[in-house]
Amino acid sequence: MVSLQHPATMENLPGEVLVNIFIRLFAKQLAQMRSVSKSWNALLSQSSFVKSHLHRSIHNNDQIILVFYRSSPFTAHPCRFPHLELTNFIKLPVNPRFEYTKSIKVIGAVNGLICFADGDYMIHIWNPSLSAMLTLPPYTIPCNENNSSEIYLRFGFDPKTDDYKVVKLTGLTEPPIYLVNRWLQVEIYSMRRGSWELITARFPSHITNIIDGDCVCADGHDGHLHWLGYIGKTYDSERIVAFDLGSETFREIPLPDSTVDDYRSNDLGVLSRKLCVTSRLLLNEGYEVVSAACTLSQFLTWVMNEYGVVESWVKCHVFSQFIGGSYPFGFTSHNVFVIEEDNRLVLYDPVAEQAKILGPRYSEKSGADKVVEYVDSLVWLTPPECEIVDGA
Repeated sequence: MVSLQHPATMENLPGEVLVNIFIRLFAKQLAQMRSVSKSWNALLSQSSFVKSHLHRSIHNNDQIILVFYRSSPFTAHPCRFPHLELTNFIKLPVNPRFEYTKSIKVIGAVNGLICFADGDYMIHIWNPSLSAMLTLPPYTIPCNENNSSEIYLRFGFDPKTDDYKVVKLTGLTEPPIYLVNRWLQVEIYSMRRGSWELITARFPSHITNIIDGDCVCADGHDGHLHWLGYIGKTYDSERIVAFDLGSETFREIPLPDSTVDDYRSNDLGVLSRKLCVTSRLLLNEGYEVVSAACTLSQFLTWVMNEYGVVESWVKCHVFSQFIGGSYPFGFTSHNVFVIEEDNRLVLYDPVAEQAKILGPRYSEKSGADKVVEYVDSLVWLTPPECEIVDGA
């Protein structure tokens, strides 16, 4: 019973009741409510509340998919009706220091944070829920008249230190085939620390090229990042290179035996929060299947049930519905297969065996580049002396 002399108000409700109310609100609303009182600010800023709100957002909210293109702005689509576009759903914050190009290069997305590079090679970490953006300090670019270089960037979450990190690999190449002949020291940006640092662990020297084919941003959630690379100069062997964001060390993971085939192209991904490999049957110019024995194995997906244990690779999906130049983008967190087919994206549910068109058809020039699942999130780290742009 509430006393008439002390009527119930939001401010004198028990903490557990407030949490039960707040956790159902959007991150933008909660950010504004932090200014109501010191007690609310303390409650809404607690790491435990931020993580609980994130967990609810990931599992309870209707899924919204962001599609980033190579030469045009990104679009947002509800997963239930992916052919529809959510206009003005979110916008990039305006940064007076530079102008965005028509497109941005997404590096990765974790827990509601999207890491991307702009046309001037500056890297940014963006929380669209809070309209907040952090511009990272410039990274080093090698200067060598006799070599060109390839830079590979990845973004992930380290649960051991509750930190978000950008990993930069730099490989020196030489003509005429431009394979990497030497990997430079690896650099890591820590969002919590607010700076780039060199690490002692070296990227495997026998990897001469990296296949950057995982188009659904699903890597980096569990404290590991992954690259698929070629060994040597003949492209006849592939290897997964894993990086532990906590210990900041590399390890190599062999592919499933049946994916090692001259007639197949492999791409890394995540399925049911486990590392997976989708093997694609290669076709010739006339779209005729190279091997007639493999006509029912257009896409073959393997999952590593126990992380790091080679013997735990298990075949879980065989897709034969998509023939003729289709390209696998990867799996969403809801285990929906994203495929590029005839200049458009398709969402395929392997359980219901249903396909839905994702967004409009696009030109080959503008082409879809990355798919990101939008997550309403309060996650934000404020490194020292950083620049944060508020797009509200």
